[in-house]
Amino acid sequence: MICEEDTIQSSCSSLNDLSAASSLTDLGNPQPQPQIYNYDDLMIVRKLNKAKFPVFLTYSPMTNQYFAMKVFPYTNDKISPYFINEARFAALDNENVISTVHFELEREAMFEEEFSKISYTIMELAPYGDYFDVIMTHKIIFDDKMARTYFHQLIEGLEYIHASGVAHLDLKLENLLLGNNFILKIADFDQAHIKEQETVYTKGTVCYRAPELILSCCKNPEASDIYSAGIILFLFKSGGVLPHSEHQKFRGLDLFDLLNNNKGMFWEKHCEIQKKESSFFESDFKALFNAMVSSNPQERPTIAQIKSSKWYNKSIYSKEEVAIYMTHCLSEASKTQNH
Repeated sequence: MICEEDTIQSSCSSLNDLSAASSLTDLGNPQPQPQIYNYDDLMIVRKLNKAKFPVFLTYSPMTNQYFAMKVFPYTNDKISPYFINEARFAALDNENVISTVHFELEREAMFEEEFSKISYTIMELAPYGDYFDVIMTHKIIFDDKMARTYFHQLIEGLEYIHASGVAHLDLKLENLLLGNNFILKIADFDQAHIKEQETVYTKGTVCYRAPELILSCCKNPEASDIYSAGIILFLFKSGGVLPHSEHQKFRGLDLFDLLNNNKGMFWEKHCEIQKKESSFFESDFKALFNAMVSSNPQERPTIAQIKSSKWYNKSIYSKEEVAIYMTHCLSEASKTQNH
């Protein structure tokens, strides 16, 4: 995580006790459904990641279903402010947003870890991992049609989130999950922002974050999400090559500076880096990406403008075609890794 815990703590100071935290969701949406999953009935199968807030694969004998459990250890016998923030968004309900089915404020940990008291959320399981694994680990290369298909799903989820008065502020490949039927799911809202909240505390993630987050002067959180979505669009197209390294030179090039001040040279150098013909980045793609990652938040397109752009409106795969495409790609990746 990039942001410091004390800054998140200050944004959630009114929710630091159990009585305040019992009404966490404040989005103008229905509250989460009544508790239907008992912690004591869940079996911990294995750890799915080694992040600051670990995620475990769990199984419910009661429902014969698997879930993901995200664990927030207590700090100095206090509820994690990141849990408090994320739990506020448990009522979000959209095909392209991960579903939270249950959360609890305080439990004794029932598995071998360095912490003993936790808060946690129970979420739908995304069986195919995250898009970092898909693109960077499994080396799956999307064709233009697939890149656009998944970009559509990202924008649909983002449109819903923004309409709910929420900005994610930490969009990146690791926070996009591949759910059932290979549907994109936006996850991890521990740094998200509610519209009514005046101050933006998070600094986002390096290489994905908008310039105003770097400078701690974000006034339009939704526009910051548009910037991060633009970075993800580039990664979908490039097969995992980041557009820039945020103020660090790559092969002697300051791509961040070129992106902001010399876009023609930026695209020329990326074709050299990726060993692509100049036609690989077609004009419609470049126009959309350039607009989304404008250094001026006011110049970035709205979601409606993104959805009316030329590149966005070219062909996409059906859900059935996506399933066939991704099943084949993951099967081939598995064969390669096993040899």
